[in-house]
Amino acid sequence: MTEKKQKKPTSFDVARLANVHRSAVSRALSGKGRVSEETRERVIKAAQELGYRVNYLARSLHDQNSGLVGIVASRLDTPYRALQVKIAARDLLNKGYCPILIVAEGDVALSGLIDRLLNYNVAGMIVTSDSPPAGIIDECKRLAVPVVLVNRDVGDVQADRVQLDIEASGQMAFDMLRAAGGTRFAVLAPREQTYTVTGRARAFAACCQAAELPVTMITPHRQNYVDGLEAADLLAAQDDSIDAVFCTTDLLALGCLDGMRVTYGRQIPQDLQILGYDDIEQAGWLGNNLTTIKQDAGAAAVLAVELMQARIEDATRPFETATIPISPVWRGTTRKTAG
Repeated sequence: MTEKKQKKPTSFDVARLANVHRSAVSRALSGKGRVSEETRERVIKAAQELGYRVNYLARSLHDQNSGLVGIVASRLDTPYRALQVKIAARDLLNKGYCPILIVAEGDVALSGLIDRLLNYNVAGMIVTSDSPPAGIIDECKRLAVPVVLVNRDVGDVQADRVQLDIEASGQMAFDMLRAAGGTRFAVLAPREQTYTVTGRARAFAACCQAAELPVTMITPHRQNYVDGLEAADLLAAQDDSIDAVFCTTDLLALGCLDGMRVTYGRQIPQDLQILGYDDIEQAGWLGNNLTTIKQDAGAAAVLAVELMQARIEDATRPFETATIPISPVWRGTTRKTAG
């Protein structure tokens, strides 16, 4: 004989057991509206006894606020992006929201993923993957769903943004390698282009050219460690007079560092100075000791959550662009060190 499935408890059951009106159950469990502490305790005790849980999705259909926030991200295999998403999710939870992670990889259309999120009546959205089409941003605006873009280039589309200063990044990289005594430069500019990585490679090259110093563009396929190994092969095939290289991500830098040291026997920094970008945890490991530029992942995540919450509280406020802090981190792959 098939066992009869137990019926899930409802708010009516909680109200009956706590001997209160159903509206008091809603106020006690949501934290919205006035209810005495004695009533709240009775309701919570009754809910726990029955195993009742609030259906926030169902509630959102009524009050137009699910408390859900979508995080649309790609490249989660990279330490920088993984840390950024982790901190954003933690900050959202601390502020009472429930993050939903949507991974945008491969051939999946970003517009379709965002459209799915909108079906859940999300309170807001943080996009760190490829730039969404302007039409999707307009649809979010029509539905009063705040969208914060992190290091995305969407032209003149109106949206709150957390953005890296690309020109300042290129200038800082040039200044650091120049201060370390570099005179003939190379920069890793992956063939797979992204807004910030491609941008800072171009900005660095422009600084070299403005100073009338030679710069060679090295073009590995992507931005990861194995592509850094490829970059080492490409760099080794160049003129030995190159004495400083700006690797536009730390993963590229770590691959290039290992390739030049292990495969080609180059002494770092005596033969070649290497500068990374991001300051991921692995950059500071003793075997790497990579000089780099810190792009503050935590600050970027917190700024994105703050902008989203500000837009929820005031939909009429002017759109804002917050700048991600950057700072030099001197270690052992360049001749100049801190102090």
